Amino acid sequence: MRPPAERVLVVSNEILAAANEVPEAIRPLVEDAEEIYVIAPTLTSRLQWVASDLDGARVAAGQRLHTVFDHMHANGLKPHGTIGEEDQIVAIADALAEFDADLIVLRLHAPNSEHESWHEHRIAERVRSHFNLPTMVFFFDDEGHVVARQNA
Repeated sequence: MRPPAERVLVVSNEILAAANEVPEAIRPLVEDAEEIYVIAPTLTSRLQWVASDLDGARVAAGQRLHTVFDHMHANGLKPHGTIGEEDQIVAIADALAEFDADLIVLRLHAPNSEHESWHEHRIAERVRSHFNLPTMVFFFDDEGHVVARQNA
């Protein structure tokens, strides 16, 4: 068993509808960390992407980021972070340029769920192929509950 990560990068794609705290499955990873950096990628719909309309997606990403911050603060954690680029690989690379993470945590919608973004398709595989860091993937249902976990 490896030691707990000291610097955790959290990529948050989902909005926790009913939850008001850090999900129990993720809590041990962030509670043991010395630093937590959160990015909320700008997730556009296909129509927004075609029209290069990022404004609404950036607002939603900002709301998602603040929700994650609120949940972490409620659990006594002190994260920092930012809104990320639309391309999640670029968003993660940008974050890693500023934050030397030793673990990446992906918070994704469950595959085929109502809120799954087309940007999430195969993102865990892409992260694994681009970055040489341990990666944990948590899949959330539409009510904000963890339904699956995977080491990427």
